[in-house]
Formats: sequence, structure tokens, C-alpha cells
Amino acid sequence: MKNQTEQLIKERAAKAFNTTPEEIKIVNRLMGGMSHLTYHIEFNCVGYTYRVIGKDGNLFVDRKIELDNLNRIKPLGLNNETVYFDVESGDKAAKFVEGDVLTTLDFKQHLDDVVKMLKTLHESSIKPASDYGLIDRLNLYESFTNENDPLYDQLKKIWIDKYLNERANKPKVFCHNDAQRSNMVIGKEKLYLLDWEYAGYNEFYYDIASFGNVAFEDALLLLNAYLGRDATKEEQDLVRFYRMFQALQWHQVATRKDMVGLSEVVGFDFKMLAKKYLNLAQTLYNEIDKA
Repeated sequence: MKNQTEQLIKERAAKAFNTTPEEIKIVNRLMGGMSHLTYHIEFNCVGYTYRVIGKDGNLFVDRKIELDNLNRIKPLGLNNETVYFDVESGDKAAKFVEGDVLTTLDFKQHLDDVVKMLKTLHESSIKPASDYGLIDRLNLYESFTNENDPLYDQLKKIWIDKYLNERANKPKVFCHNDAQRSNMVIGKEKLYLLDWEYAGYNEFYYDIASFGNVAFEDALLLLNAYLGRDATKEEQDLVRFYRMFQALQWHQVATRKDMVGLSEVVGFDFKMLAKKYLNLAQTLYNEIDKA
């Protein structure tokens, strides 16, 4: 299986670089994410990352919008350089960044760098190609699962009612929308923010919430650093609110992956993960609801 996968990467990369598979060297697979195959490769002694979209990966992302956003954020210098992008397949090659993924380090030592990076994006005058479309996005994801879980329906209704009544008209900024540590690399000279699949207009709290994907408390630490002071309970609850949405969103994605048999294919229990995300959404709502 490993040899077949690596041969696939070589063939797809060879097409991208207009060469033969024999000229593509596989260095290693880069781990992270639930969907795609991403490899560190070398061609002509230059390192690249090469991404092949996993099963159903293009259901949730418009690749034309992704490419548009990659071009728009170039002046900010936050991402590694994209050298090839196929909007039909989603295949992407980019210059490889030497460094350490933030998940492998003590992130607390790099909080100031994370804040600087996020504010560079949030406070820029650059407009994203689209709005993240929170409610429409949930509806889209549901269309691929046809799920009728009473708890999910209840939590979704609570979330949407609160969003429409309190947050829908709040100022939005250019957000990455998947600003978790696995998408951040400490390079030799700066911190890079990678993987811009979900970029679009959103409240800045959404990016803060994404940082709490391993432990929610991490997002609250980032929030304090971002604000330059201790956050109020109301501000903390806004991060909880958007993390609750993320839990509902990834519940749907994990449910879909289990439905199409990926649990057996990759040896990971996506059904269990879907339940975990739903429980997280419930926990976050309970914490928001506390007086």
C-alpha cells in the first residue's frame, strides 16, 4: 500500500513538473489532517510539498477560491510559495519550508509570533475571495450525510439562533479558518501559516478558536495574548461559540468519512470521532450557558 501511494505521488508530481516519475524523490509523508495525502518530495534537488486530495476532499472546498486566496495573501509573506495548482483535482505543489511544526514544540514560547502572524492577516487591507458562509457551510456538509441526530439538530438550532441574533452583523476580517498548530511551521526566520483551504471572511475569534483543536484552553491562552490582557468571560465565550461551530462542522465531516468507509480504509474510527465532536459541542454550549 505504501509503495502504491508513493508511486501515485511520483506520477502526479511528475505531471505537475513536466518530468518523469523517476525524477521525483519521495522524502517522507507529512502527517496531519483527516483528508489528504501530503508528501515532502524533491525535484532537481529542490524540496517541495505535494498534496493529493483524499476521498471526498473536494466536496467541502472550492479549489478555485482556494487558489484565488493563495494569490491574494502572497504580499503578506505568511505562506510557503505555491508553484503548481490544479483547480480540478486540487493537486498542489509548494516550496518546502524547513522548520518545526508547532505541534512538536512548546507553543507557549511562540504565542507572540502566532499573534503577530494572525494580526498580519486580520489587520491587512486584503479582501478574501469569499465569506466563510457559516450557516450555508453546515447545510452543505449535512447534504452529504443526511444525518438526523436529535442532539446535533438541537445544538445547531441553538448556535444559529445565537449567531443570527448576536454575531451575524459583527465586523469580519480575512481569516484562515483552520489556524491550528499543525498548520503552523517555525522556520529559520519566521512562522509560516500553511493550508489555506478554508480561508474567507469571518470574525477573528474563529481563528483563535481553531488554535484550541488539541485542548480548548490553548485557545484561551492565545486569546489573552492576542488582546494583550486577560479576556473577559464574554470574550472567552465568543471563542467557545466559534469552537462549538467547528465541533459541529467536523462532526459532519467525520460522519461522512465513516459513511463512505474510510474508517476501515485508514484504520481510524471516524464514527467515534464524530461522536467526540458532538460531545465537545455540547460541553462548550454548557460552558457558555453558565452565568
